[in-house]
Amino acid sequence: MKGGKGSRTPNLRHALSIDPALKPCHAWFPPNRGLYANFRQWLAEGGYGPSALHIYGVAARLALGLLGKPYWEIDLEGDIARVRAYLTDHYPSESTRSDYGKGLAKLAEYLRLRCHKPAPPRQVAWETYTGSLPIELAEDLHAYIAHRRRRWIPEQSYRATIDLLSAATRPLRWLAERGLLPDLAALTPERWYEYVDARLAAGIKPITLNGELHALQSYLLFEGERERPICQRMLKVEPLAEGPRLPRDVPIEQVRLLLREIEADAHAEHRGIRRLGLMDRAWFLLMLHSGLRTGEVRRLRLGDLDLAARRVRIEQSKGLKDRLVCLSEATVEALNAYFAVRGPADEHVFALRHLPLSCSYCSERLHTYGRRCGVHVTLHQLRHTCATLLLNAGAPILTVQTILGHRHVDTTLGYARLYDGTVAADHYRAMAQVEARLDGSEGRGTLPPGQLLALVDSLQTRTLDEAQRETLQTLRGGILALEG
Repeated sequence: MKGGKGSRTPNLRHALSIDPALKPCHAWFPPNRGLYANFRQWLAEGGYGPSALHIYGVAARLALGLLGKPYWEIDLEGDIARVRAYLTDHYPSESTRSDYGKGLAKLAEYLRLRCHKPAPPRQVAWETYTGSLPIELAEDLHAYIAHRRRRWIPEQSYRATIDLLSAATRPLRWLAERGLLPDLAALTPERWYEYVDARLAAGIKPITLNGELHALQSYLLFEGERERPICQRMLKVEPLAEGPRLPRDVPIEQVRLLLREIEADAHAEHRGIRRLGLMDRAWFLLMLHSGLRTGEVRRLRLGDLDLAARRVRIEQSKGLKDRLVCLSEATVEALNAYFAVRGPADEHVFALRHLPLSCSYCSERLHTYGRRCGVHVTLHQLRHTCATLLLNAGAPILTVQTILGHRHVDTTLGYARLYDGTVAADHYRAMAQVEARLDGSEGRGTLPPGQLLALVDSLQTRTLDEAQRETLQTLRGGILALEG
């Protein structure tokens, strides 16, 4: 099939006409012809355009024509690999092979759904993390990861394994490569600080090293409980000073700019853009108004929502904890608008092309909206913003803690930032009561103009419509006139 100079690029119609290994559609098993039609319909319902439908359809016809077996007998690994090898041998264009390869991946995905075959689990490259370590230590790390997996959500197990292995073994690998780690007991504070000094000199930040220390100490505790020899002094090593880290909430004006961009897509004339905009608005408000984590948004299922009662159940979240979260009226409206265009999908609330949202989808979409309006915002900042807005609106700290699903109230306090106007208003309100008690005038009189002004300024930091802002400006002017 490889043509010489000046020959045309091979395509499926050309291949079918001269390659007897490819059966034409009319020679397929009848169920395969039905499968092919259903595959194209499935792609269309998932939002694929005409170009993708054509390219992926060609890949499917090539696979079904080459394999020549009923679709339920297709080996989703061996047979698909055989088709990929055919592409490599017969299609010299790298872009063509790439496009058809994507089509084969979608066909395999559809066959897996159609035949109820589970997706193969992703394999951890253990050699990357433990290959340079002593054999006994590498085996113990396998046992440690198996122990930790009991507290992980299954769909997050692979990512959590990689993150933990990377953090816990990086210092171990550094020491082993220098011959300083014959066994785990050789890991002493002195060795740890050798590693720390080298990493700091390389520009690594204390927060990263503290994360590695935490992972390492957790592993050492596990080994100690198994009565393996460890250096007990390592458990007393203190983390490095990081300096204060202020919560990174998003200023209200930037939130408005982001919402304006999302609304533009939600009202676009193009059907595909409008559907994505409606979906993005729904998950954005879930994170901003209800404080959901990105993973909680992606795992959310239809049965978790009770739109009539305006609440959502978050199950098996961080730390395998469940909680109930209230939904704002705007969030309920956004979800209903999204459901109107969602189309057929599985039980996940948010799905793109028949699949739950990927780990990177929300982040990439938020980055796109931010780039359009000149705002840089991360997904986790939306949780900070939710906590900040709730606290400054007068919500009790324990209520905010429950909404966000924090185990410790200190974590909630670390998420939120009290606005200066709120602090001043609270101070004036409290001091007015103190002064009234001291001079015996409690319950008599009103707040002085300065305190009223602070209260008005604190209200201006909250999300208000145009009419409310004008009312506050009028009220502020009146208070200033009283002071004059």
